[in-house]
Amino acid sequence: MPRPQPNAEAAVSRIAPPWRLRGNGYVFVFTFQPWFLRSGGFLPPELGESFEGQLGALVLADYSHSPVGPFRELLFLAGRNRRWRNHRFSITRAYVSTEASAANGRESWGIPKQTADFEVIRGEAGAERVIVLRNGLAEVDLTIAPAKGRALPAFSLFLLPSWRTIVQFQNGKVIETRWRGRGVLRPAKLIDFRALPAAFPDVSQGAVMAGYRVGDLRLRMPEAAKHPSVMSEGRDGL
Repeated sequence: MPRPQPNAEAAVSRIAPPWRLRGNGYVFVFTFQPWFLRSGGFLPPELGESFEGQLGALVLADYSHSPVGPFRELLFLAGRNRRWRNHRFSITRAYVSTEASAANGRESWGIPKQTADFEVIRGEAGAERVIVLRNGLAEVDLTIAPAKGRALPAFSLFLLPSWRTIVQFQNGKVIETRWRGRGVLRPAKLIDFRALPAAFPDVSQGAVMAGYRVGDLRLRMPEAAKHPSVMSEGRDGL
């Protein structure tokens, strides 16, 4: 009789926040029609059928240092901007290259992380093609590159608190995390993007508002605030 396989997630060490991460990455901010995010943004049901958000963000990061070692990450965030009074983002899809990051991300911040393989093909002028595979199937295939422009230092403290607050939903709770970070921004371009519709939002359906390569990225993820029930509109400000 074959021996039972150990539970991979159970074997992962839990490392409590705060986490400090270092690396580099890319950030692209989009505007979408609300219907696209409702139908193709993988929104959690807690956001409701009347979701009015139009913003979205694609984040690709390569962390060289973290409490669980190096890992790569691809995120999609949907912006919650009802009547444009406030802006908060929820991570609706997340791929990471290690189970340690996935398990801790789900438990500490309610981020729906899944493990995947990242294949990186480097091209000319700093371009990178990144293929994200699960079970041998390419679910996302994108090509990014730096663009011409001045490098500028950036600090999260320059952003409104709502812009650097991630709101997740898990097991009937609202999980709210206000991250901090800094880095060096350079313009970047998204050359190509393809994704399986059942796996990841097709960001090519939106319009790029801004794109940046983030060098010398230093990110701090604190302990999240966990609320026992969905916040009311008056408290949430959305």
